[in-house]
Amino acid sequence: MYRIAICLIVSIIEGSGAKLACKNPKTALEMGKWAHNLKHLDSAVIENGPVSMHEGQMYVYENYFPNYIIKYVHVDNVAIKSCGANAQVKKGGVDSSSVLIVIHADINEEIRSVIDIWGTANGVPTKGVASHPERYKDTNHIEPKAIVCSVEIK
Repeated sequence: MYRIAICLIVSIIEGSGAKLACKNPKTALEMGKWAHNLKHLDSAVIENGPVSMHEGQMYVYENYFPNYIIKYVHVDNVAIKSCGANAQVKKGGVDSSSVLIVIHADINEEIRSVIDIWGTANGVPTKGVASHPERYKDTNHIEPKAIVCSVEIK
């Protein structure tokens, strides 16, 4: 009697394990080295349900961080109900100011991923620099020629 119950439990465990056997491991993509002094540049959550197309599905994340250098890229596959997706950095990444990440999920797999980008300022001032106004004899008409604006990442 006990032998039948044990065999039944083992077959259930093995049967459920076969359903969760994935081609791609659910490990996170991690590039660079995280440190406490890094600034969190961006975070993105991607949730796309499974598709039945033969090629599966693809998500492209591309971002540019002017005046910052990327030091750490982390893409976590958080899919629970399926094998999820795998991520690859195709361009840029660590030690550059831009990144292109492609996330791919096979047929009938979902994309549930979290992207985190961390970096440091690269030494270039983040504030705009106004050009010096020309010196006029009449100081009541001093106006700057141009004002250069910049976008600050928060």
